[in-house]
Amino acid sequence: MFVLEVVSGPFDGKIWPFEREITIGRDVTVAEACLALDRYVSRCHARLLVDGDHLRLSDLKSRNGVNIGGEPVKDDTTVEIGIPFTIGRTLLRVNRA
Repeated sequence: MFVLEVVSGPFDGKIWPFEREITIGRDVTVAEACLALDRYVSRCHARLLVDGDHLRLSDLKSRNGVNIGGEPVKDDTTVEIGIPFTIGRTLLRVNRA
């Protein structure tokens, strides 16, 4: 079990538990982790997928992209537990529950 946590942004401190996969976006009808107040987040912005011992982060063709350490995420990228990443103007990280 994992927890997606907002580190900085309009939803600072908000968490979403997930086991296998979670979609991040601005529209509650398509995103389990909804960041509705961040206008730089696309309707269906990104997806986190548990792949064995790794987490895979994918940009879902969003307008403003996804960044890890200031570098844009291309296609499918491995993200380490606890390492922050940016979606829109929101800083997030994944921890084990």
